Amino acid sequence: MPQFLSLFSTSASASVETVRLPQSTNHFAGIDAIRGFAAIAVVLLHACVPYAHPAMAGLCWSVHDETNDLVTVLFWLIEIAIMPIFLVIAGFFAARSMALRDPWSTMTNRLRRLGVPLALAMVFLLPIGFYTWMLGWITEGNISVRDVRRMKFEAGVDQHLWGLSHLWFLQYLMTYIVILAVTWSLLCRCASRSLARYGMFAAFWLAVFSLAMRPEVVWGFQHAFLPVLSKWVYSGAFFAAGVFWFRHDPQLSQLAVAGKRLLGPGVLIMVAAVSMGVWWLSAAGPSEDWLGGGWSNESATLASHRLAGGLPIGGWLVRGAMAVLTVASASLLTFGLIGLATVRIGHLGPRMTSLASASLLIYLLHHPVVGLTHIVAKYSLPGVSPIMKVAFATGLGVTVGWSVSWLVACHRERVALRTVSEEPTRAEVESAENATVKKAA
Repeated sequence: MPQFLSLFSTSASASVETVRLPQSTNHFAGIDAIRGFAAIAVVLLHACVPYAHPAMAGLCWSVHDETNDLVTVLFWLIEIAIMPIFLVIAGFFAARSMALRDPWSTMTNRLRRLGVPLALAMVFLLPIGFYTWMLGWITEGNISVRDVRRMKFEAGVDQHLWGLSHLWFLQYLMTYIVILAVTWSLLCRCASRSLARYGMFAAFWLAVFSLAMRPEVVWGFQHAFLPVLSKWVYSGAFFAAGVFWFRHDPQLSQLAVAGKRLLGPGVLIMVAAVSMGVWWLSAAGPSEDWLGGGWSNESATLASHRLAGGLPIGGWLVRGAMAVLTVASASLLTFGLIGLATVRIGHLGPRMTSLASASLLIYLLHHPVVGLTHIVAKYSLPGVSPIMKVAFATGLGVTVGWSVSWLVACHRERVALRTVSEEPTRAEVESAENATVKKAA
């Protein structure tokens, strides 16, 4: 079991998105703190799912429970910003690693660090998650035990069930790293100022275009075993922004100065983005009418005329405005938090270091834990507030991943101590050599 955990956590001591940094890089301790808290935010995001209304289109969950307005706002606030934070940091440190080493060794190292956990999670965690969801659906009466045994469901019941679930991020990240390694020499020939000026501009509008074309990139969930183009482009735009920013400001010195000034506008724009997004989801009607780009429901369109002052809910103006607000708020908050953390956090204590090291295992292991907790909470704690249920699921999801990471660290420490204790001392080596010489004489 310890050996299995060691394999499963080949990247546990690094984040989902970075390589291990040298000990001298305390300048980036704030980034470690961000990814530690971001891992908790991912768990919190998923802990909110059954209680959010409107729910995320295309995202099937283990159960649905009593909705709560505060949980809904919290869910969408995290949803807008959390993956851009991971992706920008991913691009920044991937570029940094390629600059310090070389693109091909960085690529192979990252593919191993990400690919091994992804493969193991697909083999072990996805089946656990699947049967956790089946348990929830059986308790809600959506399916029967016989359906699960036959693996055949009524038409549409399992429409959004099949895919990599929360593991999509690792898959997408591996493709971005390969492309970055292939194009690295070309990027190095470009002027850093031009990359910052034109590259960041292009990345922003590429993300806006992708989101305007397919609102479900953020305001829904695209579930598949292979990358979905719109989601891949949107996520790749933020990864590229991190790469471009490294070429422009490798020590984050400029961002450290401007970071604090970005947070205020970012928060205000995010409030506007969440307000418009929640309104848009409510006005758009059933997800089947717009998920994937379709707009076939005439009644939803007519209702949107009344809500939007004559502007169709599926029109480019409405979707484009929502996309601009979403991308702008995610960008400002991401770079603002990175800049502020770089200035304010120069050293991590033992707990924060442990949390940052556990971020990958928290990310990997929390999903079925949170889904099972939601089932238990719905039927065992019917009168408890959704806020308390969210706190309970979040705490349990974080604790499991953090605890497994701690056990792995302890196992590695014991192995290291045992290896050291088993090594012969210098005196023993010299004695053995002298004995060999005397015997030969």
